[in-house]
Amino acid sequence: MLLGLMITQPSEPTPVRIEPSRVVIRDWQGFGCSLSWWAVGTETWPEAARQEVCRRLFGKGSGCLGLSIVRYNAGGTAPNADPALFRPGGKVQVTLDADGTFHPERDRGQLACLQAAARLGARTFELFVNSPPYWMLRNGDTRGADDGGENLKPECEAEYARWLVRVAAHVERHAAVRLESVAPFNEPSASWWRRDKSTQEGCRILPASQGRILRNLDTELKNRPRPLVIAASDENDPATAIRTLGILMNPNQGGVQPNVIGRVNVHSYFGWQSQEKLRQRVDELGIRRVWMSEVSFREWENAGYIPQDMRCALPQTRAIVNDLKRLRPNGWVYWQAVEPLELCLRYRFTYGLIQAALRDPVEWNAIRYEPGRFVVSKAFWALMVFSRFLRPGCRFIETSDFWTLAAISPDSRRLIIVVHHDEPKPRPWAADLSAFRLVRPTAEIWRTMDDRDGIEWNCRADTPRPIRRQCLEDVLPPRSVTAYVIPISGQAKR
Repeated sequence: MLLGLMITQPSEPTPVRIEPSRVVIRDWQGFGCSLSWWAVGTETWPEAARQEVCRRLFGKGSGCLGLSIVRYNAGGTAPNADPALFRPGGKVQVTLDADGTFHPERDRGQLACLQAAARLGARTFELFVNSPPYWMLRNGDTRGADDGGENLKPECEAEYARWLVRVAAHVERHAAVRLESVAPFNEPSASWWRRDKSTQEGCRILPASQGRILRNLDTELKNRPRPLVIAASDENDPATAIRTLGILMNPNQGGVQPNVIGRVNVHSYFGWQSQEKLRQRVDELGIRRVWMSEVSFREWENAGYIPQDMRCALPQTRAIVNDLKRLRPNGWVYWQAVEPLELCLRYRFTYGLIQAALRDPVEWNAIRYEPGRFVVSKAFWALMVFSRFLRPGCRFIETSDFWTLAAISPDSRRLIIVVHHDEPKPRPWAADLSAFRLVRPTAEIWRTMDDRDGIEWNCRADTPRPIRRQCLEDVLPPRSVTAYVIPISGQAKR
């Protein structure tokens, strides 16, 4: 008899320990998104539609994410480039010409969304570039080199640094925002930036070239009246970011001093096992901050366009928890928040938090979607469980469970716990709150999960749970993300 295999699930879970004395993330700047490429596509939308999608992303009212970080994409593509060569919204025209003339009319949609985000309460702004301007490139094509190699002319490296500083100043004046940072590269070590295969801007710039550009950019920024942080290098994954940092900091290769880089930006499409090592290296170098600056995943199981199914949400929320636990970033930034609905239907996938008819009418579920009309997906509502409660200024603290996040609010009056549960069965869960002085023995709850019994579970308030003997107990529904908000008055004495 194989009695050793007869394992039963415990009726009472082991409580998750919450340790307020062990702060794992300080200086939290919040959640955010890029304006690429969706905001470019809003140029032809009715103004009311553009303002509404911005309200949903950046506003703080009901049904809004309250995103606090915005990444503005300074384009480099020639105005006369064939739009058919680019994906929807992917032709991001250069606004600052070689003669120094600024053309905001070429980027009306993105600049309008930047202004709307600032008005709605976003507080941290970055200018990033996918490719230098076309006239600085060896083949003049912002989609990449002919062979996937480096495409920026070596003699244009100093000019590129000057262009970055000048276009940043123009964007600040036009949009009435104050940029915190400039990111001159995007996945620069990747070899997939080829003019014959890419439908978006991209430019391979290897670490040695990056080093020269960063040194030039640092020199140019010294003449700027207000400080601007240099963020680098937006590599595709943490392992590549570690290699790039090693070359940049080598005096015989990149020759960059650690104080030149004010923040490390990294994407997290894969290589998560290297995130702790990258964070450790950043701390050793004395670089102040790290952002997870880009990621977006399609739905699980390649299930198709399923905007109201948690399978499109859980890949994003799983990534959030994984990144916050391993990388411990100061900001977490989603890539394309609004995906073209026409692409989702054509290729049968679910990308984005929102799917909108971008430039042409689209038929879906017997409804005609005119440009600007959109669908709000479960991924949006799942992210809200994080972004609504884990606000800028929170202090993240250690927990004994990988899939449980905990943070103390900026005013130190609330404990916020967010739990990711992606299994198809419910799971008993409990938290040990003995390290806190509780204002009242009750936890408010908000959940996003699959709808049931005709009820939409979109960051919906659930019945508050009592806290008994300093322990909060709950049963996590299948495929759910849950936030618990608990009033506290400080730490308990031990």
